[in-house]
Amino acid sequence: MLSRMDARQRQQMVAGGSLIVLGGLFYVLQAFDRVGYSVFFLLIGGAFLAAYFYAKEFGYLVPACVLLGLGLGQIGRGTILDFGNETLLGLGAGFVAIFVIALVYERRSPWWALIPGGVLIVLGLPASETIIRWLFEHWPVALMLIGLGILLSALFRPRGR
Repeated sequence: MLSRMDARQRQQMVAGGSLIVLGGLFYVLQAFDRVGYSVFFLLIGGAFLAAYFYAKEFGYLVPACVLLGLGLGQIGRGTILDFGNETLLGLGAGFVAIFVIALVYERRSPWWALIPGGVLIVLGLPASETIIRWLFEHWPVALMLIGLGILLSALFRPRGR
């Protein structure tokens, strides 16, 4: 049956299935008191995510993942996941999710999403001050590693490119 469906029908099935899963998730989350106003972020993010799967427009994926990450980060407060700055960790996870979802769904992915995602996750970690201090002290090592990567790329690249 799936092989006989056209692209529009597949998109509608993915969008409908996404809404069912998100609705079930939100229904379960209502039982927890700590969800609070983060439900707003989750609902709007879920709507954007369903729109992305339905319309296959990348412009919907960015706000979807950012809002869902923000909402999930807020839910983490007061749980075992409460370490560091949950807002920054949630936003960072949202940006990483942009990369992952686009890679899985579109077979291509925007690498730029990993940059803010990585920075936000590092800043959200409890030891971020120590990490940032170490990076400021040892930034020349990063230049050396980049240079080494360029040299190895030049040495092992097949000729003719």
